[in-house]
Amino acid sequence: MAKKKKSALPAVARTFATTSIPKKPQPVVESSPEEEAVASDVVAESNGGGGGGGANGGPAAVEGGGSGADAIKKPEEEEWEKEESYLQGLAEKMQEKVDKEVARGVKTIDFEKRQAKGFAKFDIPESIRERVLDLAQQAEELEAPPQIASTDSEKLLLRLAITHGILIKVGFAPERVEECLKALTAGWELEDAMDWLFLHCSEDEVMQEGDFAPKNDIPIPSTPMTPLVPTTPRPRTPPPSKPVALPPTTPTQPTNGLPPSSTPTIAAKPRALFANGSDSSDDDEAEPNTEYATLRLKLETLLGHAGGPGKGKSGGKQKKGPKKGAVAVQEPEEAGKIRKRMEVVKAMYFFGEKESDAEYRALKQKAEADQLEARLSGKEPLPLTEPSTPLIPSPDLDSSLTDVFDTVLNIKDEDGEPEGLLSMFEETETDATTGDLITVRAMPLPKSFASSSPTPKSSLQTLVVKLDRFSLVDYTSLSGSFRAARVALKIRWATGRLQEWRMEDIGCWTVAEAENYVATLALHELNVVEGRGERGMWRLLPPVFRDLWDELEEKKKDNVDRERRGTWAMLRGILEARLAKDEEAESKPAKSNFKLIPGFDSLPPPPPLPAPTMTESASAQMQADFARRQASPAYQAMLQQRSKLPIASYRETIVNTLERSQILVLSGETGCGKSTQLPSFILEDQLAKGKPCKIYVTEPRRISAISLAQRVSQELGDSAGQVGSMSSLVGYSIRLESCVSKNTRLAFVTNGIALRMLEGGTAPNGGKGTAFDEITHIIVDEVHERSIESDFLLIVLKTLLEQRKDLKIVLMSATVDADKISDFFGGCPTLSVPGRTFPVRTFFLEDAVEYSKWFINGESQYARRYGRNQKGRPPKLDWNEDILGDEDEDEDGTKKEAAPVKLEKKYGAKTVSTVNFLDDRLIPYDLIVRLLERLCFEDPAYLQFSASILVFMPGMNEIRRLNDLLQDHAAFGNASNFVIYPLHSSVSSEGQAAVFNNPPPGVRKIVISTNIAETGVTIPDIVCVIDSGKHREMRFDEKRQISKLVETWIAKSNAAQRRGRAGRVQEGLAFHLFTKLRHETQMQDHPLPEMLRLSLQDLALRIKILKIKIGSTIEDVLSRALDPPLSLNIQRAISSLVEVKALTSNEEITPMGRLLSKLPMDVHLGKFLLTAALFKCLDPALTIAATLNSKSPFVAPFGLEQEADRAKLSFKIDNSDFLTLHNAFSSWRRASANPNFVRQFCRKNFLSHQNLQQIEELRQQLFSYLVDSGFVNVSDEERNAISRSRFSRGRFRFLPIPAALDVNSADTHMISAALAAGLFPKILSIDPQSWQLKTFSNNQPASIHPSSVNFRVKAIDFGSNHLAFFTIMHSKKLYAWETGPVDDRALVLLCGEVDFKLAASSLQLDRKLKLLVAPKTLLALKYLRTQLNSIIATRMKGKEMSEQQVVWWGIAMELLGREKITEIE
Repeated sequence: MAKKKKSALPAVARTFATTSIPKKPQPVVESSPEEEAVASDVVAESNGGGGGGGANGGPAAVEGGGSGADAIKKPEEEEWEKEESYLQGLAEKMQEKVDKEVARGVKTIDFEKRQAKGFAKFDIPESIRERVLDLAQQAEELEAPPQIASTDSEKLLLRLAITHGILIKVGFAPERVEECLKALTAGWELEDAMDWLFLHCSEDEVMQEGDFAPKNDIPIPSTPMTPLVPTTPRPRTPPPSKPVALPPTTPTQPTNGLPPSSTPTIAAKPRALFANGSDSSDDDEAEPNTEYATLRLKLETLLGHAGGPGKGKSGGKQKKGPKKGAVAVQEPEEAGKIRKRMEVVKAMYFFGEKESDAEYRALKQKAEADQLEARLSGKEPLPLTEPSTPLIPSPDLDSSLTDVFDTVLNIKDEDGEPEGLLSMFEETETDATTGDLITVRAMPLPKSFASSSPTPKSSLQTLVVKLDRFSLVDYTSLSGSFRAARVALKIRWATGRLQEWRMEDIGCWTVAEAENYVATLALHELNVVEGRGERGMWRLLPPVFRDLWDELEEKKKDNVDRERRGTWAMLRGILEARLAKDEEAESKPAKSNFKLIPGFDSLPPPPPLPAPTMTESASAQMQADFARRQASPAYQAMLQQRSKLPIASYRETIVNTLERSQILVLSGETGCGKSTQLPSFILEDQLAKGKPCKIYVTEPRRISAISLAQRVSQELGDSAGQVGSMSSLVGYSIRLESCVSKNTRLAFVTNGIALRMLEGGTAPNGGKGTAFDEITHIIVDEVHERSIESDFLLIVLKTLLEQRKDLKIVLMSATVDADKISDFFGGCPTLSVPGRTFPVRTFFLEDAVEYSKWFINGESQYARRYGRNQKGRPPKLDWNEDILGDEDEDEDGTKKEAAPVKLEKKYGAKTVSTVNFLDDRLIPYDLIVRLLERLCFEDPAYLQFSASILVFMPGMNEIRRLNDLLQDHAAFGNASNFVIYPLHSSVSSEGQAAVFNNPPPGVRKIVISTNIAETGVTIPDIVCVIDSGKHREMRFDEKRQISKLVETWIAKSNAAQRRGRAGRVQEGLAFHLFTKLRHETQMQDHPLPEMLRLSLQDLALRIKILKIKIGSTIEDVLSRALDPPLSLNIQRAISSLVEVKALTSNEEITPMGRLLSKLPMDVHLGKFLLTAALFKCLDPALTIAATLNSKSPFVAPFGLEQEADRAKLSFKIDNSDFLTLHNAFSSWRRASANPNFVRQFCRKNFLSHQNLQQIEELRQQLFSYLVDSGFVNVSDEERNAISRSRFSRGRFRFLPIPAALDVNSADTHMISAALAAGLFPKILSIDPQSWQLKTFSNNQPASIHPSSVNFRVKAIDFGSNHLAFFTIMHSKKLYAWETGPVDDRALVLLCGEVDFKLAASSLQLDRKLKLLVAPKTLLALKYLRTQLNSIIATRMKGKEMSEQQVVWWGIAMELLGREKITEIE
């Protein structure tokens, strides 16, 4: 019969027979009935192991808490087992997902750490950092814990477990992590946990340095029972119970006739137990070697019974054998006798150690073979139940058992080698001196094992070399005085890390077996625990080592399960404690000062406000009052003049049309009286019928609203000055001025005021609607101007018509496209009213030159200038800012040259020459003066047209310049013969009203106006118009991506309106200062609607603050316009608003957005102004914002470019164009204290006096916007000073900035921080390697424009990593025009979205700016940024800071405004 291979015996090794040896009779101990009942079913633990019963109903361990089939457990034990079962189920259900998330999180952190090593370093002063962290801890103590938002405990527990796992993995101590999770108020997000740990842990603990530095050595697994998972286990201890009495130690027979089964775990394999009924050591005649071997086997068996390591399947609760120096159990008396006999035998003459060892092995093999045979035949010896006390063999034990064991011990193979059970099972070796127990385990390689096959030792060597070819592997013997081979394995990696595995209480028969054993331990830890090497490498190991691998896996799983149960128990406890607090808080009644009405939450929304109603008596009273007004002499006198207007005959048609239709489009020519009469018609009709009414007329300009209200008030019988009073029916409302009363029935308002009425809950009687709710009629005047406000108002009105069927709307203008607007409103009725005008003689530039005999040549200051790149023209030695044209260049950097103009033959040669030499970018002031001289003094035929002359100029600077020329003129400056009125929107209301007065007899009137007099106001006595042909309008520059006020040519419809002003009272005269050819071929028919040429940022904000729901999105609303803007422009505006945080990504408006909606300017500059006001550096901010919105104060006359550049550089501050502009303006403002010196100062420094004046006017306007918005609080005295500065006549006044808003104006770092906050992401990054400038947003290479003071500055000389810019345009290169350095501190605290990665010690701003920051500093920056943003949001809402916020604000201002700190290398 063929010999069985050992490889076929693993199943036998896992289930083996044991024999129980009863101890000597013991005295019976009396016990209570309860104890006896419990003890009768409890079996002592097997082999000293602490575990549960066997798989087949084997013995149960008392210590392990296991139970047999009939065990009786205490209630607390059952509760504990249920708890363990629940935790195990929880771990099995959720652990896999937790592990995946933890692995993903740790992998991300590791990647971020590696990535952060290449980032630039960043730091702040330590004193500020410590103050911030102290404040953060104080705030944490005062903060009340919020309730947990989620009620799903399973999700909360999962989140808690993930956070716990990641924190453990990154190196925080378990105790710290548990403390952190208990301290967190809600959520348990990883970011919050990191914040808490970094705040409360020391620097060394955070950085894992010093005492907290991770050790290179891995915990040494001394035996297979050593936990291999490097975490602190948290075993669950069962509740204490009463001691359980043990039953008498009698042999226990299995109930099923089979031996108890025992499955091997990570502990040693089960050993066979032997006993002998007789003591053969008493036979003196025995051969010494045989006797010694028998005694040795008996002693080993006896000691193995008494205290040898055992095992059992008990859910992982096992005990190790006794360690060195420790006594596991008391040695039996029989063992002492055997030891003494062994010493006697060993001293015999014929004793030989080698022969005795051979005899011992033979006996052991025979015993194993006999045991195996008995087991296979079903004649197994009785199982042995080991008590917890030493077992002494009973003398009455059947002596036949000794023969069985002898047979088993002496089994050998054909080669004489042991082949019995002891060749597979481990033994114990005992040191007679110390009593140490060493479990000896046989780990032989199979005979069929080829020499080329991998052993554990060779496999380990291969893996280590593959992982680190510079590592060292060392095996050291630990056998000492023991005969069992024990080995220690050390691996020292090239990084200095040392790992060690030692066989402390386990050994093998040979050194080779021991080395392979310990190599298997190392392979398992490297491959399984650390995840290094190839998966499945254990399959190549010999069978016995594969079994060992399985044991290690099972032990690892048991340890991991135990630790996981402990972890889940801890996490569940944290969650339950937190939920209990929330339940307690919810159970407390909330304090309230009012009681809710039952069913209040289910009430329907309030109904819309009803239309104004009136009782019969009130209606009769209204009719009577109006009848008395009609009967007054003043009313009747004005009625006669009104009846002569063309629109008077259309009164009934207008009234009847509005009765039938909600909307009417009226096209009335100039002079028909539509603006004054149509509102009066409607008001008189409603009052005559006793109907309540409220009529609002919207005008594009404030002067139109004021003048029309005054005129209509007088026509209705009021005396002068009664507008807005209780006795008047008429009022007006403009920005900063409102003249209305509760008796006002007809109000003239600007378009802006009308839109403001739709933005807030300003309805009467405290309603929640808008002020439009009580309006019965809305009249939109001057629709043809197509301003962005009027077009948007049309969108709103179209929506209102659907919501309010009682609302009546009239749209009117002189040149309106009636059919187009009618179609927009669904085909509403239209009405055309002819005008009452006289013919107007029209002349163009060539006619004006020919008539005035004005002549210039190539040397004239008005002559067309050569391009800078052209040669042949000598440089000028002097310059005059009045004749400087627009400096804008086209893309190739050259001036645009106009083609020569061909005139008709009727014009003389000088006229042709003058027209061709004249630079059409300039205003020919001399020609205007010459025309006035010709009309007023030299040509009797045209003298009749000189009584009242209207001159149209582009802006206030040009008006001021012409006014100065005329005032200095010998004739026109004579006040007894001429009165000169400037007319502009910034002129006071009193000054604007003066232009309507008729001058005394013999005095002629000259009005110099902007396009405000084109349609906004009508000066009735004008008989002559001189039109410069230009106006200023806001336009969005596609190349520069900014909105700017530019000077441009008017359209044909504008020209028609202007010359129409001269034919109101008699035949008129008009001179257009542009050629007829330009008028016919180059001018547009109508001006481009503002909605198509302006940035839509302001309009987008208005949409979001309206109380009326118009559309779902901003783009949806604007797509409903009369001329919808391009989708690209809409998205560009939305993106800009999101960039400055005026809108969220979901298009929800923020508090800052509400403020910016009240600042009609670029949102970046608006945010800059708001931030500067908070930072108390408002004066320079106003200057910078105004300058960027207008022309530059610096001029560069042709031929004097180098001198101009040197003068500009003399104002340079901190390599910043922005600060240079402010410095130049401040210098000019100081020089203006001496009127005789200021112009000389400007000429010397190449500054434009006119442009600087315009900048000051814009400063005043911007400041008034801030005051109107309520963001800046000023006293009544300061408000009056603002009004005096803006609307004063005569001497130029400067705007006084309140001192409280100007504390930090001298701090350039504070100004730069405000610029960074406002202009972001308009930032240039400086590459530290190539020193190349690149845009922050898209990393495009950029250059500084030659006009900048930084044009020749090297990037390394800026002293900063970033530059802010306002204008960027692509021509030959991508040029940034205005630039200035900004500090990284401002970017980190104020700009964009910052991702603080505490675990990686880094931060990223919009994923562009990446910095390496010390952990504590990083946390301080995070807290400071959070608090700073919170304070800014609070201030944007109009609220004051709390005491705590004041402290935070002071620290932030100190950090932003202090001198630059040296970055830590």
